Amino acid sequence: MADMNPPAETSKPKGRPRSEYSREAILIAALKLLVRDGYEKLSIEGVAREAGTGKSTIYRWWQGRADLAVDAFFAAIDEALDLHDSASAQEDFRAQITGMADQLRGPTGRAFAALLMGGRESPMVSAAVRKRWLDPRRDWARMRMARAAEAGQLQQGVEPRAALALLYSPLYSPLLFGNDIPPKKDLAACFDLAARAIFRR
Repeated sequence: MADMNPPAETSKPKGRPRSEYSREAILIAALKLLVRDGYEKLSIEGVAREAGTGKSTIYRWWQGRADLAVDAFFAAIDEALDLHDSASAQEDFRAQITGMADQLRGPTGRAFAALLMGGRESPMVSAAVRKRWLDPRRDWARMRMARAAEAGQLQQGVEPRAALALLYSPLYSPLLFGNDIPPKKDLAACFDLAARAIFRR
């Protein structure tokens, strides 16, 4: 009698396993709710409803809403550092700030702002955002500004920490107040104004 069960190889579905699709659906749902409602209203129950899955499926991959929110944000952006190292510190900062703004405009920026707010109540969220986003970019900025000072590219009397605050304020301040990052033209105007006070021509 012929074997009615097909070989295991032919019974496997094509493409990625179903669990991978479920995981993606959960991340998409979590990002949507994070953008729409903020971190404080994000819940595992709400994400499960939005993703059309059960809470147990979510807990299979994440311990709770903190690490789910962080993973949802970083799944939506490119974490790679696009840092420049040319002869001009001014142009290196322009390129970095412009690139960061492109990543954080729209929904991803609102998700990032939600994580910053969530960090006030969750040390895990705060530490993850700092380690994966803020610290690498801040470390580069400090080192690049120090090198610019050594190369004589700063205006006389410029304090590097104040200079960095001036350069990055138009990028981060709007997010902290619930607004979007300025359009490219406006951001460029802010950068040019700050650059005239910071860098030598």
